[in-house]
Amino acid sequence: MDGSAEIPKKNLPAKPDVIDTDVGTPKYSRRLSDKVLAAFNHAYAVGELEVAASLREVLARLDNAQAELDPHQRRDSAIALSQADLWIEFVEARNDYRAACDTEASDPIALDCMLEVMKSAYHRWATV
Repeated sequence: MDGSAEIPKKNLPAKPDVIDTDVGTPKYSRRLSDKVLAAFNHAYAVGELEVAASLREVLARLDNAQAELDPHQRRDSAIALSQADLWIEFVEARNDYRAACDTEASDPIALDCMLEVMKSAYHRWATV
């Protein structure tokens, strides 16, 4: 093999434009509120409460803007702000359960109850 830096041409597409179709628009597109909600969920779960509060304000503005555009189109369960509130409920239940598990003198019955509260909160969040 010689020392040239040429790319072998047998594996290249016929047109260089083909790359555009491979990396262009994704097959599906998510709404901005879905992306902000994912960022909110992550921030709140890892304890970045100040960032989460800012993102929650953005979610409220996005929901209000969407409601103004088409108030009859959206269902109540699809509103990003309500999903954020369900996530807060789950994370708080998870944190309470973790704290109780870390306590040596925890009551097993109380732990079971806390576990059920956490599962219920997760189920409500996951089914929206």
